[in-house]
Parts: sequence; structure tokens; C-alpha cells
Amino acid sequence: MHGKEGDIPVLCKIKLTSEGKITLPFGYQYYIQSMLYKWINEKSYAEFLHNTGYRIGSRSYKLFSFSNILEKPLHINSVKKEFIFSKEINFYVCSINNEFFQHIFNSIINQSVVAIGNNTAMISNVSIISQIFEEREVVKTMSPITVYSTLFGLDGKKKTYYYTPKEKEFGELIRKNLIKKYQALYGQWPQNDNFFITPINTTEKIVKYKNFIIKGHMGNFEISGSKELMDLAFSTGLGSKNSQGFGMILKEVK
Repeated sequence: MHGKEGDIPVLCKIKLTSEGKITLPFGYQYYIQSMLYKWINEKSYAEFLHNTGYRIGSRSYKLFSFSNILEKPLHINSVKKEFIFSKEINFYVCSINNEFFQHIFNSIINQSVVAIGNNTAMISNVSIISQIFEEREVVKTMSPITVYSTLFGLDGKKKTYYYTPKEKEFGELIRKNLIKKYQALYGQWPQNDNFFITPINTTEKIVKYKNFIIKGHMGNFEISGSKELMDLAFSTGLGSKNSQGFGMILKEVK
């Protein structure tokens, strides 16, 4: 399954409202991801996306991402490792695949009540947001960008090394990741494979996804490159694990 060149990046904002406060674990990204997959109510596409994805060699890409919850928690329960939010939360979802959003919107129209973790909430608003961007932009992360390599230690065991934005590998691996996504989606190399990313101000963010610790970085970056790769940067996220809630960016409003 391949996309069509000229696919338009889509960004939407989803609001969930509950009768009471919404309580979620520190690693709530898994619950948002699960909810999105459940909204894809067309069986063959859901199985394709979940089990296969867009492939290039041994690599598979889902080609969507989502943000952290936009609101700050009212309370952090360090003992139970939970965030307690107000009764209303918002988050962004992005993709370059129109079919992805077609299935999600069809499900949302027919389903107003959702479960997220142990909470029951109403889908109270869905809005499409237009992103117009140039070949050079200042962006802010809406979820942590994670870039890593799997290495072998002296003991022969695999180890994951997470790069920081100050290391040259950080930007180069992001560029190669975008090229791989383009190949997986369109079946060919992009005509222009230029892409550069420079940190402006960043902080490390550690996320526990299921039972795994993932290191990423939040903050502001300057990015520039070809339209092909800029489209993918804004619509699928930067770095790895985008469909698990990592690497989503928005154009910084001046």
C-alpha cells in the first residue's frame, strides 16, 4: 500500500470531556494510541496499520503521531504514578495519510463516548487545523523527540543509546528517518533529500511507555529542508516511535 505524492498533511485537535476529573498514569501515551487504533473501524486497514504498516526493507512506519495532553495536570500523584487532569483534556493528532483520518472521523461521528484508561469521556469537539509552513521554520515539540541506536556492549548484550540534540547523529538520523518514511509511503527516493534541524532550547524528557523507559527531548528547534521532507516532519513527527506519541511538532507562533 502506497500513498500518492501530493498527499496533504492533516492536523486535528480532539477534545475529551468527562463528568469528573480524568486520571491517567505517567505513561498515558499507550492509552491514547490504543484509543486511536480502536477508532479505525475498517478491519483490513486497521490490521494493515497495526500489524504491517508502510514498509521499506525491514522497517515499518505507521505515519501518524500525536501530542502530549495539552493541559497541565491539576495534581501529580507520585505514589500511584498518576496525573490527575481536569474534566477536559485536549490533544493533537497528525498524519499525512487521508485514509487514516477518514476512518477516525467516521468512527467519531458514530461514537461519542470513549474509554481512555479507566476513564469514560465524551468526544466534545474535533477541529481541523491548517498548517502553512515555509522551507525554514521554528517549531516546538508537542511530544518528545527520541533518537537512538541499538548498540552491543562489551558483554555482547544489546544496549540502547539515546542521542541528544547537541550530537551530530541526532539530526542526521532524523533526516534518514524522514527519507525512509518517504520511501515507505511513495516507493521511491525523494527528489530533494535535504533536511536540517538545530536545537534552540531543549530539555530531556523521560517517558515510561508500558515497561520501557524512553528518553526524548522537548523544546524549540529550527528545521529546514525540502517540501517533501518538511511535509513528513509536520505530519508524521520527527525521530522514532511517532505512533507511540513521540516527535510531534507544531510551527511556533511568533
